[in-house]
Amino acid sequence: MFELRAATVEDAEAIAETVQLGFDSFRTWAGSNFDPPPATLELQRTREGLARASTWAVVAFSEGVPAGHVSLTQAREREEPRADIPGLAHLWQLFVRPPWWGSGLATRLNALVVAEAAARGYAAIRLHTPAGHRRARAFYEREGWSTDGILLPEPLLGIDLVEYRRDL
Repeated sequence: MFELRAATVEDAEAIAETVQLGFDSFRTWAGSNFDPPPATLELQRTREGLARASTWAVVAFSEGVPAGHVSLTQAREREEPRADIPGLAHLWQLFVRPPWWGSGLATRLNALVVAEAAARGYAAIRLHTPAGHRRARAFYEREGWSTDGILLPEPLLGIDLVEYRRDL
């Protein structure tokens, strides 16, 4: 049903568009005043992230249409100078476009990123997701992730995040 392939910088526009669709959906729980970052900023961040040497990413298509993606990179501290955290992978993004919600694609992408992090020799993997996004949080918890529930302010999005971790 889905064609999966390694993502490259050439996929940045499709990936950034998928992220924007995800951000737009945040209004259902964050309120109509939620204002995601501009698409141009997300495209720039996506290009930079995909070009990072430690980044691994997979993009999924359904009949040639982008359906979702997942990406992994070396975990770094949140504060500058953003030093690497040895042994810890960071699930950078996992987004599925709305037409494929509930299709099993997110579960498949999650399994791929966890397997890739383990294959790269990481001891654990973490991710950050919005604290108020109950659907995403329920998904990660169902998939074996756990959180301490500590809120992490995210100025770029204007919302709080929580960190989830999983041993590998």
